[in-house]
Amino acid sequence: MNQILYGLPFIIGGVFQLYEFVVFIYCIMTFIPRLYQSSIGQIVVRMVEPFFNAIKKVIPTTFGMIDFSPLIALLILELVQKVIFWII
Repeated sequence: MNQILYGLPFIIGGVFQLYEFVVFIYCIMTFIPRLYQSSIGQIVVRMVEPFFNAIKKVIPTTFGMIDFSPLIALLILELVQKVIFWII
């Protein structure tokens, strides 16, 4: 049981880092719009858009033509990860 508890932060940290990487890939895809139409691009969009839409419902993230929801999403992910590690 102790081995599971010692490995849990690594697993949780890995999941958060993977999702942060997916958000980063989404940000890179905004510079090359054709990537949205690829199969990997569609998977990335399906993974991050629900989270971005939830953020947009709570916080206005668009200023002019710039959408700050990916930046806010990364900040929220870091905050949640730190809270989870603090609890563990």
